[in-house]
Amino acid sequence: MSKSNPEATSNSTDTENSNAGRQGRQVAKRAFAAEINDATHVFKQSDEERAPNFALLPSGEVANRYFLVGTITEVNDVGNEDEYLQARVVDPTGTMFVYAGQYQPQAAAFLSSLEPPAYVAVTAKPSAFESDGETYVSLRPETTTRVDNETRDQWVSETIECTEARLDAFPDSDSEFAAMSREQYGDSLDLDNYREAVNDAREDLGMDMDHRSDRSNSETTTENQNDDVSVDEDGVTKEATVEEAEIAAAVANARFEE
Repeated sequence: MSKSNPEATSNSTDTENSNAGRQGRQVAKRAFAAEINDATHVFKQSDEERAPNFALLPSGEVANRYFLVGTITEVNDVGNEDEYLQARVVDPTGTMFVYAGQYQPQAAAFLSSLEPPAYVAVTAKPSAFESDGETYVSLRPETTTRVDNETRDQWVSETIECTEARLDAFPDSDSEFAAMSREQYGDSLDLDNYREAVNDAREDLGMDMDHRSDRSNSETTTENQNDDVSVDEDGVTKEATVEEAEIAAAVANARFEE
């Protein structure tokens, strides 16, 4: 499959957003994996049967769909009977999982023919589901496109700007969704986590760091967490492997709303 160039991808995105506006669709939001995975509160803004779902970003905005660019490192069929593909998408801040089955035929065909690792742009709708008392986020692709390294870096740069803008506005914001974020995520809401994620993205691009967050506490916490995690003979974290398998099974069996 041929790679797309940055200009072509940008034009495609602009066209999609323009068409979305004419059709009343929501513009796709840019966010990193670190924040998307924490956006576990998914809701409707009306009681209408076909009302769209929105994911509440901890930084105080909502997203009906995301625009992502990352590296797909592996694709697995996690379906019980019908094919149901799980793609692992990695950006500088973490990992997201995209799922495509019979109701996303174009995305499923794209993923089944893809040879990882590959840079891919994805427009996807978020869903949240529970497994063993925990809430997880999964993404259902609407569009998938192979892109190059320059396009990926451009997305990282733009997403840094978008994330920083949300984080800068949040403390003094009296918006409906900032208030909802404080209420829904409560004590677990720590915007420094996303500043640290932005710094990871900055480091990935060779940019200067933002020192408004204290990374030392995060590093200490990570070290303590690693003390409790077992690793197999191949260097793979056992706990993470089991968890991903359980999540994949839960997603495969879940019924997501449109």
